[in-house]
Amino acid sequence: MKRLLILCCLTAGSVYGMLGLAPAPAASADSQWVANHCFDDHHDISIWKRSTARAYAYVGVGEGYQYAGGCWNDNDRDDTPNLATYERGGEGPDCSGFTFKSWSLVNGYGDGGGTWYNRFEDVHGPYASTAFWSGVNGPFFVLPNKLRSTTLYMDAFARDGHIGMLYSNTGPDSNNDYIIEARCNDCGTNIFVETFRGDPDYRGVRRKGWTPDCAPNCPSPPARPALVIVR
Repeated sequence: MKRLLILCCLTAGSVYGMLGLAPAPAASADSQWVANHCFDDHHDISIWKRSTARAYAYVGVGEGYQYAGGCWNDNDRDDTPNLATYERGGEGPDCSGFTFKSWSLVNGYGDGGGTWYNRFEDVHGPYASTAFWSGVNGPFFVLPNKLRSTTLYMDAFARDGHIGMLYSNTGPDSNNDYIIEARCNDCGTNIFVETFRGDPDYRGVRRKGWTPDCAPNCPSPPARPALVIVR
């Protein structure tokens, strides 16, 4: 059977030649990066803090961008710079896949718990930027507004087509924010200064169920005074 398959391939190539057509291009070396470097490694979690999510996302700074991708390393460069925008198999996440893994969302619908994924696991998750923007059928919700008094770091700004996460609660000025995002094929994944807060196409989005950063040593609420009944 293997010999027959090889013969068929050779015959197909000769047909292209006889018809004067260029053969289909072979997959580029860059498109094999995921196949050669990525592996499955994930587990369920019950605790996921904003500070932990930011540290996780920061590993992606300087790495590549890959449409529908979800696997990257930590060497501060794009290892597959020659891929076309929609060619698959290269290093890096896309915007929604980057948010999915940084927020440690469950790989499915619902808001209970979460799943930690190794950066080398090639998983995008079921949520496109449109899902985050709409805020429905996922472990996240749309904020009532985008005021600085409402948003917190590692919340996200999403539109129908893109999403990026707030890297800090303050920006370089009142109109701009530091956004950590998988931005585009040519610009990669990094921290950019963006004007999403003032752009009406973007909505504020928050993950459900953040663990407080102070855990497990958060201060206890003050005890309520004992109720004394006087008869």
